[in-house]
Amino acid sequence: MKKRIKVTIADFTHLTENLNNPEELALYEAANGNTYDAEIEHDGYAIVDVTDEDYIELAPGEYQLMIEEWTNAGQIGERTLQTMSDPADDKALLYRTVDKEGTEIQAPQSLPKQVVELVANTWFGKKAKKIEE
Repeated sequence: MKKRIKVTIADFTHLTENLNNPEELALYEAANGNTYDAEIEHDGYAIVDVTDEDYIELAPGEYQLMIEEWTNAGQIGERTLQTMSDPADDKALLYRTVDKEGTEIQAPQSLPKQVVELVANTWFGKKAKKIEE
């Protein structure tokens, strides 16, 4: 299944060391900062077709999943919680609440994706089993 991602390579040192072909490195440089549909592998690597003939493979830290439009995340009483990627920060999500008609009730707030993940893991993660001695 394809997901929308943005290429966010901050440091090309590792790629430069591992890629012997300057043309291949140029594909990564040209893709950096752009948004693509990518196939996400079970190990977290993303495969991006940058042209009809060429593709790049990105490690989990080299891209961000993107939600480009307001998406319903759940209900809070009569309100709907919506989220989307923060256009000002690739590593953050915007959250807002709207009423039944779609009128914004609470203005968008930006939260780092890492905070959202930590809260989700705390609330919905599996509890570790106690090891008895």
